[in-house]
Parts: sequence; structure tokens; C-alpha cells
Amino acid sequence: MDGMTVFAIFAIPIFLYVASLKLSPWVLCSNCKNQPKIKGRVATHAHHVCPKCKGTGQQLRFGRRLIFGEPRPPHKR
Repeated sequence: MDGMTVFAIFAIPIFLYVASLKLSPWVLCSNCKNQPKIKGRVATHAHHVCPKCKGTGQQLRFGRRLIFGEPRPPHKR
């Protein structure tokens, strides 16, 4: 393989990932899976807001804050 082929193998996926970070910076929260109100374990009638996403149901994708900065917050449900 020549140098240009190796460059293309690494550069194209990185470019596509960075472009997708710009277009869709939010993903479903890995803790609550877009169900931000969690039922209590003992008192099942009590609901708590997910501590990871702060009740939005979404979290920022890896690398978004580093490359583009902080985006606008997602819509609350």
C-alpha cells in the first residue's frame, strides 16, 4: 500500500465521524434510555430525575464538546 491509500483509510472515517458530530450531537442517555424519570427502588410511586442526563433523556456524543464546543441543550420532554 502506498501512503495515499493509508491516509484515505484513516482520514475518510474520521471526516465522516466529525461531520456526524456536527449534524447530530445528541444520543439517547446510556443510563435511562430516554426515560428520564426513574422509579424509586423501595418506594415505587416516587420518581427521580436521571442524574446522568439531568432529565433530558439525551447525552452529548463523545468528542462533540472537544471539537465544536457546547451545543444548545436538547428539548426537555
